[in-house]
Amino acid sequence: MLPLLAACAATGPTRGPEATPRADARPAEVTLYRDTLTARFDDGQLCAAPRPGRSGGWSGAFIGCAHPWQAVVATPTTRPRQPLRRGGAGVTLTPPEGAGESWGAQPGM
Repeated sequence: MLPLLAACAATGPTRGPEATPRADARPAEVTLYRDTLTARFDDGQLCAAPRPGRSGGWSGAFIGCAHPWQAVVATPTTRPRQPLRRGGAGVTLTPPEGAGESWGAQPGM
């Protein structure tokens, strides 16, 4: 998982116009892994917030993209991959201007 994050951080947003960062971009898809939270923004940017420790909830900033959002994971997952939906509970994503968005497990997941 860490080599993948390192590769994402090293390459940055270089894939065509859809990967050009926009200041008003919002998360479109969010996935929680055991050690990482990823968000694909509606401008094509893929961001990752690595888990700094091994136990309990955690928080951190997105890396590997141009969006300086903060992520707070109140409810970590033990699943290898947990797709999230907007409006759920367990994860809060906060842009620099401060109005956080809640994300949580998709129904049936």
